[in-house]
Amino acid sequence: MTRILLVDDEQNVLHALQRELKDCYEIEAFCDPAEALLRSKAASFDLVISDYKMPDMNGIQFLKQFGNIQPDAARLILSGQADINALISAINDTHIYRFIAKPWDRIELLSCITQALDFRNDVLESRRRAYLYRHTHAPSAPLKSKKTYRIILVDQDNVALSVMRRSLIQNTNYEGVLGALRHELSHIATEENHTVNLVVDAFTNAQIALEHAKHNACDLIITAQVLADMSGIQLLAEVKRIHPDTALILISNGPDKPMITQAIQAINETPVHSFLCLYKNPIETGSNISDKTLEVQQLKTAVMQALTSRDLQLESLRLAKLNEQH
Repeated sequence: MTRILLVDDEQNVLHALQRELKDCYEIEAFCDPAEALLRSKAASFDLVISDYKMPDMNGIQFLKQFGNIQPDAARLILSGQADINALISAINDTHIYRFIAKPWDRIELLSCITQALDFRNDVLESRRRAYLYRHTHAPSAPLKSKKTYRIILVDQDNVALSVMRRSLIQNTNYEGVLGALRHELSHIATEENHTVNLVVDAFTNAQIALEHAKHNACDLIITAQVLADMSGIQLLAEVKRIHPDTALILISNGPDKPMITQAIQAINETPVHSFLCLYKNPIETGSNISDKTLEVQQLKTAVMQALTSRDLQLESLRLAKLNEQH
């Protein structure tokens, strides 16, 4: 059974998490991060969930040390809303798959854990196949990665669409994030001085976006769940039919819990890489929507993770075919 390590200095939080997860996973829980680190030297875990604010050692410090002991375990972090910006800036250092805001929604929590474990399995399987092929047939062959990604972005809110597109195409350290994630695949450093280019085509209408996808390459589609002419899930399914290798990200249009729950349940019908609740503050309408309201840093991180997960799967399939040919 999948084994999960829980770390939080509040016993009531640990009890709540255990109630949520005990039927699906084997759980070990610790209030003291130092004790959790000692345990991690003796027992292996598939995933760890750590609180961020702890008195003697915060979650970032704990996960850095834990990662040195068990680098292949998936890592999630619990945080109050005020900590989110600090956490995202530390993702590169600790390879956190995702943060979970307190208080959490049960379905969102389980969905996040499932996605993290799936991503971990992709990494381990791709690493195994890459190692086998390189050491059997081409030991010196480097990983070749695509540097330009085509993204379709869909949201019926023009202002939100503009904010998201602008945040994605702005100069940022995508190379560092991509390199760190790829290093987990093969333990082979990526080439230096390369660039990652995101080409983002934005649409307010799902049918127009779908028509665009029929005639253009697409590595990733990001769409809001609520659209005027079809649901986000329907759009993702249609694009996936046209481009089977496309990565998928679904965005909540707001904090309405029934809508979020419905969208997460719908993910089971479509292989969505990430479901994002970007509206962390009360929604403001029209031109008052801001980058802060939309949590665009979370979007950037999810984009790199979705593209990397997609590349890992494609690389795994390519190497599997090469192994069969030999």
